[in-house]
Amino acid sequence: MDELYKQEVLELTELLKNDEEWEDLRNILIQKGFNLSKTVLVSFVEDDKGNEYGVIVTKDIQIIEYSKLTQHEKNNIDIFKLKNITNEKDKINKYPQIPIAIDMIKNKEIL
Repeated sequence: MDELYKQEVLELTELLKNDEEWEDLRNILIQKGFNLSKTVLVSFVEDDKGNEYGVIVTKDIQIIEYSKLTQHEKNNIDIFKLKNITNEKDKINKYPQIPIAIDMIKNKEIL
């Protein structure tokens, strides 16, 4: 199972950094002060309304949950929220990819 999570982390991080369809998320994260060369995307979910939810881990092991909400009643204005969950064990436990990503960062398998 760990190998599947590793593959997911590698693929999501590659999409974040290089896929042209992910340019909006990339730009928002850069505007929020993230250095993409030191950022790993470990989880990504999109709902049927186009809202996005995910988790990133930084090279210095900060764990950030984000949501990018599209509010159709407000002329499709994107609302982006960040929450640092580094010290929230209950939240972290919901994402089995997080410890895998942390190990990958520490073992220099990514970043």
